[in-house]
Amino acid sequence: MDMSQLETRSPLANQGRGKLRSAPDSTLKLRRILVPLDFSGKSRQALDFAVPLAEEYEGKVFLVHVVEPAYACPPPGDSWGLVHPTRTAVDASREKLAALARQLVPPDLLGEILVRTGQAYLEIVAAAQELDADLVVIATHGYTGLKHALVGST
Repeated sequence: MDMSQLETRSPLANQGRGKLRSAPDSTLKLRRILVPLDFSGKSRQALDFAVPLAEEYEGKVFLVHVVEPAYACPPPGDSWGLVHPTRTAVDASREKLAALARQLVPPDLLGEILVRTGQAYLEIVAAAQELDADLVVIATHGYTGLKHALVGST
């Protein structure tokens, strides 16, 4: 055998050959864009980023706000308890979210407005799964300091 007959390719070069695979669809589809909002300036920036994406990809923007239960300091002798958000907190959040949507999201791009109760990170993931969201646009920072302690942030 002379040197011209030797295979010079890597042994891994032939892996996957012989299988016919269709080319992946290169068109990005962003039909459902979920934007979690805590009403901070950073979360509004996330919404400002999501709206043009929805326009470009002919998608809808879905807004979600999570009202987190507050932990209260119980009287001496009682165990730590969970104070459930009142209906007024949920209703007030829904009104505030709807007003923000009217202000920042064109009506033809608005999907749903959701207000959920629970832990924000769990509820955001659950909403994304239930809506079959293609993208979640979330801010990296929300409320900090005392506002974070009183209002919460994700």
